[in-house]
Amino acid sequence: MHPLTKLFVALADVFSVEKRDGGNHAAKALIEASRLIDTPKKFKSSFAKEVNASLMIREHPLNSLVLKASPFINWGGSDLREGRIPEDLANKMPMCELVGPDGLYFNETVRVGLWLQTKGVVYGPRKHAAEETFYIINGEAEWWTELKKTRLKGSGSYVFHSSNIQHKSITSDKHVFTAWRWSGDIGFDKYVLY
Repeated sequence: MHPLTKLFVALADVFSVEKRDGGNHAAKALIEASRLIDTPKKFKSSFAKEVNASLMIREHPLNSLVLKASPFINWGGSDLREGRIPEDLANKMPMCELVGPDGLYFNETVRVGLWLQTKGVVYGPRKHAAEETFYIINGEAEWWTELKKTRLKGSGSYVFHSSNIQHKSITSDKHVFTAWRWSGDIGFDKYVLY
């Protein structure tokens, strides 16, 4: 089985455990995309080295799956940089969209990807119409929403944000590496960074 296929199947398991409709839609989209993987092309990215270094921490079994699939992933700075996130901030958050409107494999109803927030970054507050779940693979961050006080979350934790709720992620002396999914209204046009 191709490393990308193994990763998609493992991520489908992660989001199906979430027990939300959006998680189930993400899992279904990942399984459908995994059946399309044949001989994907390799990518060269200036962000791959930083992403791969963050995966050398052995906190979670997904680390090795992401490392093996990494050459087939188009790592970039945040996809939201197009006038929504300042360039310097976007470059501190390497990410990829695996499945979605802009993903390696097309899906018009969900976005699913991987995201690294490097050390010492405050990202937000922000909000968007899509509901969102992060699954923390390694590292840790403080997570804040307008409805809850800040809480520290690490490897194996889920962080859920409902539609249009202000939220923020803060890293200090550690990075945070996550799998993420958007469902509902997944258009980037409804994203706001304050």
